[in-house]
Amino acid sequence: MVGPGIVRGSSRNWILNLESFQVVRWRVPGKSFGIGEAARRAGVSPDLVRYYERVGVLPRAPRTAGGFRCYSDETVARLLLVRNAIRFGFTSKELAGFLKARDSGRPPCQSVRAAGQRLLKQMDDHLAEMHEAREAMAQTLAAWDARLEQTESGAPAHLLTMVPALRPTRRRL
Repeated sequence: MVGPGIVRGSSRNWILNLESFQVVRWRVPGKSFGIGEAARRAGVSPDLVRYYERVGVLPRAPRTAGGFRCYSDETVARLLLVRNAIRFGFTSKELAGFLKARDSGRPPCQSVRAAGQRLLKQMDDHLAEMHEAREAMAQTLAAWDARLEQTESGAPAHLLTMVPALRPTRRRL
């Protein structure tokens, strides 16, 4: 035997002896289930669960000997927290920072509050822009109505030439 699990074979070949290796299986305390069940319980897709693990908002799941991820009820609770926080407006990157701080014992409350305030300001700014755009649209429609009243039936009114130049609105994808 040359090393653990390695033995010399015939003609200077090396053979891997698997008898000395043990299969290690991770155990998740309590009831565990697969990625599909965790995703279903949280109302997200399995791909989103994998993405959340990649970006750090969800800890890497322990795996079975076969490589399958194991999840618990605590994971589902974390998925729900993440889903709600992202719907609220936090990015996955900033959420990962909050959760990393929280998991290491540093409550991110002030950072979360400041980020929430920033989101509210962005929403207020967006609503103001939308209100301006709505007012411009209402004025344009009134001008079109006046033009149409003065235009003979069937004649071009050239309404599109009256469309005002507006600031582009920010669209969030």
